[in-house]
Amino acid sequence: MISLCKGLGYDEGKTVIVEGALTGEEVEYEKISEKKGMIEGRVREILTSSPLRVSPICPYYGICGGCDFQIVGERDSAFIKEEIVKDTMKRIGKYETLPPFDPPQYSSFPGYRIRCRIHVDLKTKKQGFLASNSNKLVDIRHCPALEHKLDELLSERGGRLFKRARSLMFENRVNRDTGFVEVPLFSGDKEVSMDDRCVEITVGDIKYLASSSVFFQSNKKLLSEMLSYVKENVVGESIMDLYSGVGTFSALFNGENKTVYAVERERKCLELSRKNAPSAISFSDDCARWGKSKGKHVDTVIVDPPRTGLDKEVISLLEEWKPEKIIYISCNPVTASRDLSLFSLYAPTKVKVFDLYPGSSHTETVCLLSRNK
Repeated sequence: MISLCKGLGYDEGKTVIVEGALTGEEVEYEKISEKKGMIEGRVREILTSSPLRVSPICPYYGICGGCDFQIVGERDSAFIKEEIVKDTMKRIGKYETLPPFDPPQYSSFPGYRIRCRIHVDLKTKKQGFLASNSNKLVDIRHCPALEHKLDELLSERGGRLFKRARSLMFENRVNRDTGFVEVPLFSGDKEVSMDDRCVEITVGDIKYLASSSVFFQSNKKLLSEMLSYVKENVVGESIMDLYSGVGTFSALFNGENKTVYAVERERKCLELSRKNAPSAISFSDDCARWGKSKGKHVDTVIVDPPRTGLDKEVISLLEEWKPEKIIYISCNPVTASRDLSLFSLYAPTKVKVFDLYPGSSHTETVCLLSRNK
């Protein structure tokens, strides 16, 4: 079995988790740590290779701490991640019978990423990403995962990226743990944002405004597929979009005869949500607090919470509102599986994995929940 980008095996009766191993492989490993009968290690030599294994296309693979799952192709990555989601639902959610899964969606790895955070060492002018499990800076001149406008910034030395890092230094934005300045980047259709300045990004037939200082998905192509999937599964005329961010999902219903309530705590995001989804009724508040005072019955609720998942209060409120359908978007299968198991009046009826981060161990999952009969 594989858990994210680590293989699970056994050695003389002890459980071993080996970084960089795939299902079915026989490997020689070096021990990193051991506690309570559990050994963690990393691959030293592959004795028997999996037929799924491919050579990483990035020369920094194994050195840079990003894109840690380039040892399988894009299609196989998506199906492996689907198996991880299923396994997590069984272990964490205690599901004996899983709901149907639609085939996972995937995209190509090179040039997919439109959003990143670059670390800059102002003393040496090195810039790149941190090494795996380390504060050491890997000086990177070319990243195959980045969209070309972002990759061009990496190739410069002392250029725009360095100048932006210097201005952030004067704002006391140096990371105390690493000593580096982190420069957030977001690539729009024509321009790159390095601050609060908004740029336009087209996803499908929707034009959004976003900046490097707010969250927006990194994979434009697959985001379009995910938005279509969410929209085709919405029912009714009234929709609640909780943790609405910059209005990514609310914007799907611009100009349509639907009532959309968008709830987002971060004011920067909500300001953009009002521009991206002008027909939605927007509220700036914590979802649980807002729900207690202003929540109401709607036909469909869309929830896209942070990695920590949903508060129990929000789950209780959702069940009180009795929507016809709940669409739960998750970037963390562990917290999603936990949350799904806490619903008493709703159950997942369909799940689909979107591999929005090819080459890495991260994924997105859309779970459709309907009321129990």
